Amino acid sequence: MNLQMRLKDEHRLGLSEGRAEVKAKGRDEMQDEMTLGLIHALQAQGMPQKQIVEALALTRKISLAEAQHYYEQVAQADSESAR
Repeated sequence: MNLQMRLKDEHRLGLSEGRAEVKAKGRDEMQDEMTLGLIHALQAQGMPQKQIVEALALTRKISLAEAQHYYEQVAQADSESAR
């Protein structure tokens, strides 16, 4: 294989890896938005914080600490928007 063909192949591989990273990042951001939306919906129904965190951990299959972190993000955003 000559150098020019090898460079083209490497370039294509780099582009496909970049696309995969962009897709994964977009998927992660969408999941984060859905998670925050779920928290808002459960809060609107009057569910207590502890139950929201537990439900979030179960539905997203994440740790309680990570679910708590999501809850705190919503609480912080709500307190900042109330100002």
